Amino acid sequence: MQLIRWCLVLGITLLVGCSSQPYVETDHQAGFDFASLKTFSVAETKQDSKEDILISPFTLSHIHSALESELAKRYQAGAENSKPDFIVSYHVVVEEKIDPRSYNDIYGFGYYGVGYRYPRPYFLGTNTGLRVYNQGSLIIDIVDGKTDKPIWRGVSEKRLSRSMAPQQQREVLSKAVVEVLSQFPPIK
Repeated sequence: MQLIRWCLVLGITLLVGCSSQPYVETDHQAGFDFASLKTFSVAETKQDSKEDILISPFTLSHIHSALESELAKRYQAGAENSKPDFIVSYHVVVEEKIDPRSYNDIYGFGYYGVGYRYPRPYFLGTNTGLRVYNQGSLIIDIVDGKTDKPIWRGVSEKRLSRSMAPQQQREVLSKAVVEVLSQFPPIK
């Protein structure tokens, strides 16, 4: 009975580990006093390269709103005519990646697998294939409002599905914003 429990716990742990969570990485300026930050402003992003033009302006507007909403939970929005303590800028990068895969014919797929017919020597061996996918990165930079120098960066990366509807894309981006900003300010 104890063995079954351990197998169940191990199985659940493996499933959770294999879930499609975005990869989040952060970096910051050492020695900066993040506790002094009280007010913020989110800068408008610009689409200035050919790759950026493929990203919908509605998606960028959604990211802007998600950043403002998430930061407003912990900080105060800067007044219109005053300089905020920190300024947030963001970028979205979508890159096409290639994932080389290999599989063994003895296990096969469907009709060619061991369970459906006896493997013959010419069915055995390793095959390879390439899978092309899009890798999306949300980059959030935070700049000191007084010195205009960067103090923090957070990056979220996730494999994107081409079949996602715009509303699904925005939900994924909202989660990415929350996950990245959950690591700001850095814990000392």
